[in-house]
Amino acid sequence: MPEHYTEPVTAVYSCMAGTNSSSPRCIALEGTVGEQVSCGMYEARSTSCKEVQIADAQCNKARKAHNMIAFVPIEAPPAVNDEDFDQVC
Repeated sequence: MPEHYTEPVTAVYSCMAGTNSSSPRCIALEGTVGEQVSCGMYEARSTSCKEVQIADAQCNKARKAHNMIAFVPIEAPPAVNDEDFDQVC
């Protein structure tokens, strides 16, 4: 990760530039919040970014900060294989 993408928090810890403020916006966030955004360095993102999952508390906290409705987690049903199915179209 390029050094200018991070800023020190303590002597040991750092964070993504722009995230340690009262109105956080990560330097790697591309797009317009509420319309379409993506991470400009998704493959090299930090561990803390990987920990945030869609519809979890951190995700919904960020959505609320931008006056967006919260996501509701939905449990996906387990995958079912039909062993008698012998053709793929």
